[in-house]
Amino acid sequence: MIDIEDFVRKRLALYQAYDIQAERRPGRGKEGKLTCGPYLLFSREKGAGGGAVAQLAGSRLGWQVFNNELVDAIAKKADVRRELIESLDERDQATILKTAARLLRPRPIDKSGYTAHLREILLTLGHQGDVVIVGRGAHYVLPSQFGLRVRMVAPVEVRAQRIADRENLSLKAARSEIERSDRERARLASRDFGQSADDPLNYDVTINTAELTLEAATELVLTALQRKLAVKLKGNGSA
Repeated sequence: MIDIEDFVRKRLALYQAYDIQAERRPGRGKEGKLTCGPYLLFSREKGAGGGAVAQLAGSRLGWQVFNNELVDAIAKKADVRRELIESLDERDQATILKTAARLLRPRPIDKSGYTAHLREILLTLGHQGDVVIVGRGAHYVLPSQFGLRVRMVAPVEVRAQRIADRENLSLKAARSEIERSDRERARLASRDFGQSADDPLNYDVTINTAELTLEAATELVLTALQRKLAVKLKGNGSA
């Protein structure tokens, strides 16, 4: 189990090592009052390999990878969330809190405030930049022009076989798990963001991994990211 407090402190140390205001990183820009980017945002069907490709891409870029479980944990843990947001200057803090509140309208905030907290964390990570975020609707929250939005898909039969092999399930059980996951992700996209997870206009790139290795899919993602934002790979200037 990852130590969330330690993880966030390391992230803050990395962020504070940069002179963010002076630095002109490729792909970084301003949306209203908030500076954002660069970032790589993944949406994926269960079993399509999105999490693995995100890790590979993050390693090649030298960017930190935040999967949906990690973003969830940070959003739910009050002390960690506060520490992450308060690492920013007061103007950026205020902008993020106002933007998160605006994105919620006219939808109500749930009793725990989780929905608002989630958006605050996504906006904070997007402001810090040099991050890969997997899931949690980051591509609906963060400005599209400062990142690459990737959708990872594959046929149900292919995904079911992968899940069955990986989790030692029968094909029938794996298919049932995939169908449940697909329904839940579609429901969350509609309920929390008023969007369709399958709308191609929500993504810059959609990759079918049925006949691609994870490495080949990663190369496609990195090439598209470089073409869009001119970012550099870690220790390398090209894909």
